[in-house]
Amino acid sequence: MDYFCPICNGLASLSQACPQCYTPLADAGRLYDFYGDYSPYREIDDAKWDNGYPDREKHLCLHTGWCSTCQLAQTVAIQEWTPDML
Repeated sequence: MDYFCPICNGLASLSQACPQCYTPLADAGRLYDFYGDYSPYREIDDAKWDNGYPDREKHLCLHTGWCSTCQLAQTVAIQEWTPDML
């Protein structure tokens, strides 16, 4: 079955609050895109094989949330959807 991230595909927005000041976090993109110069060009599921997170098994897309108030970067796990969840 195919899974996809609703945030990466523009179907939802990040709705996570900063754990320190409770300001809504801004989506700074997928965590995998920060791995290196060519990481944004890797296959999406390719990075899930060796990143140390259970995202592949649990069908999660890891995003970086950014708090503009306290300058905190937070990893946010987004549950991926299936086509029949639309």
